[in-house]
Amino acid sequence: MARAQNRTKRIAVEPRRAVPGRRMGTSEARADFSKLVKSLGERSTPSASLLDSAIEVGPQRKGGVWLIPEVDGQAAIERIETLAATVEELQDELENVAIGFLLAERLEHSTGGVISGAQLMRDLGYAGLAEGLPE
Repeated sequence: MARAQNRTKRIAVEPRRAVPGRRMGTSEARADFSKLVKSLGERSTPSASLLDSAIEVGPQRKGGVWLIPEVDGQAAIERIETLAATVEELQDELENVAIGFLLAERLEHSTGGVISGAQLMRDLGYAGLAEGLPE
């Protein structure tokens, strides 16, 4: 029942398909493969985006795989890890702010009575942690 109340309407959005600026057919890439690997491998500075240096290879130049310099792949991994850590920090901060608002609201409407730690944990949504605490 609770699940039905929390459903949100999802809008189907087609993701934007990113396409590298350079495309090659598989036959062309096969013939130039050593040269491609050498030129991409010589890069020492990462591009701002994976698309900047990537080469799309596929039948009739219609996709299939991307060849990217290792330095760009490593930089992309670092960016993803940094963003994931930032999101986690922001989620923690948001949770702290929400708890602060809850406590401020509770104090505003408080009659001055004292509640137990277990009741506070349940009020904050941590019923599992409240188990075993004295009332």
